[in-house]
Amino acid sequence: MFGTFPTASIIARLGTDERGGVAVIFALTLIPLLALSGMAIDLSANTNARRKAQNAVDAAALSLAKLPSGLTDADLADRAKRQVTAAMAESQATGVDVATFRSGETIRVTLTGATPTTLARVVGFTSLGLNVSGTSKRGSGNLEVALVLDNTGSMAGAKLANLKTAATDLVNNLFEEVDPAKPNALKVAVVPFSMTVNVGASRSGDAFIDKDALASYHSQIFAMKANRLALFTKMGVAWAGCVESRPAPYDVDDTPASQGVPDSLFVPYFAPDESDKDGNAANDYLDDYSDILSQYLVTGDRKRQGQTAKYGTPWKVSRSDRGGAGYIYGPNAGCELQPVTPLTTSKATVTAAIASMSVIGDTNVALGLAWGWHVLSPTGPLVRGAPYTDTTTRKFAVVMTDGQNTSAYRSNSNESVYSGIGYIWANRLGTTSSDTAIRTRAIDGRLALLCSNMKSAGIQIFTVRVEVSEGTSDLLRSCASNPSMFYDVSDSGNLTATFRAIGAQISELRISR
Repeated sequence: MFGTFPTASIIARLGTDERGGVAVIFALTLIPLLALSGMAIDLSANTNARRKAQNAVDAAALSLAKLPSGLTDADLADRAKRQVTAAMAESQATGVDVATFRSGETIRVTLTGATPTTLARVVGFTSLGLNVSGTSKRGSGNLEVALVLDNTGSMAGAKLANLKTAATDLVNNLFEEVDPAKPNALKVAVVPFSMTVNVGASRSGDAFIDKDALASYHSQIFAMKANRLALFTKMGVAWAGCVESRPAPYDVDDTPASQGVPDSLFVPYFAPDESDKDGNAANDYLDDYSDILSQYLVTGDRKRQGQTAKYGTPWKVSRSDRGGAGYIYGPNAGCELQPVTPLTTSKATVTAAIASMSVIGDTNVALGLAWGWHVLSPTGPLVRGAPYTDTTTRKFAVVMTDGQNTSAYRSNSNESVYSGIGYIWANRLGTTSSDTAIRTRAIDGRLALLCSNMKSAGIQIFTVRVEVSEGTSDLLRSCASNPSMFYDVSDSGNLTATFRAIGAQISELRISR
């Protein structure tokens, strides 16, 4: 039985020598031992090649599922063959053949081939076969994506330019994958944020706006009850469209705005005229009182600041840019943001909104991300989101920031500047501390709760931290739906690559495999 192997003659010679009995037994044992050892080695090589082949066909099937449905079967087959062949170039596989099959929305890629053997040849095995396949189903569901983008003053210059490039690239790639036969399969919203959010000046009459001054926080900055939209009209100034954050708990949930629950309404942003007597006032644009006596005799900066009768009197300063910082005097100071773009299927609308972004103000990620939720919500202020029960729709929020949450201390009677949380003394954060670190922790706490609530509602969150040298990444990392959905970017020049990685994850999460 060994006549076909070189060792057979050796064994025969040993058999003629009585002293070779032991050697014969050893030789007879050696052959299967060599075969088994060789088989183990060759099987290991085959297993490694099979694993590599499986990864290659899986990746190819997934990438084909992202392509427009208009591609021909020949196009798909060619792309798959090139991708798999390149992935297997350094493997031990030989005779590799790649085939692609499409049936409806399902795409299957197969690979056949073999790996050569070494020691296993002694028992007749010259090769071990490879036969693997990978299947993907084109994403038949819908996507809703909210881009929540930091437009604070620290984003000025290269960071904003890089953000615009990266966000535009992401949008173009997402829309490129949309099946022309299903134009409503992708909707994108843009939420620029700083210390407030602009919902659009045309929405002053919308039901979610507190146009009748019903909310408890509507008159918080005044010395008496007031209607902010009426004050804008009295001044002859148009409301620019910004809103304040709702008070807790509505600042971190999806409660629909309703007059039946006044604090669930959104109060128009109104930066009050600050006291003439406050040497560190940030926004003093009117005389506090129309009569000279009161101007000099009435004390108390906040009391002077809170008077409503002065609105409608002549301005004492220009409404133009203050100090070249982008701020303007008046009730819209700090509201120089581009408005929110609600969910839309129009790529041109989204890219135009991104291109128009400008920078202003401090950072309140919680306020911005809350509006990321509102644009995705089926019950929110800009009702365009699919119902949460719609299993064919996946919702994503991509939030990018370049700094820590901030409510900066200012050495004035308000110990702060007016923002989307009013003044710090209004206690909207649960603290009135003059310590900036304590204020930051308070906003961080609201953000953490908001992230948790959004994820519980089924919204998947990507977080991107850009060129932040202070603090830790713990908050944004935990806000993301999983660690792979958090990105810490040390150079804003790498934002395009980061956003492409996010786009790839969104596409993969859309595809059932």
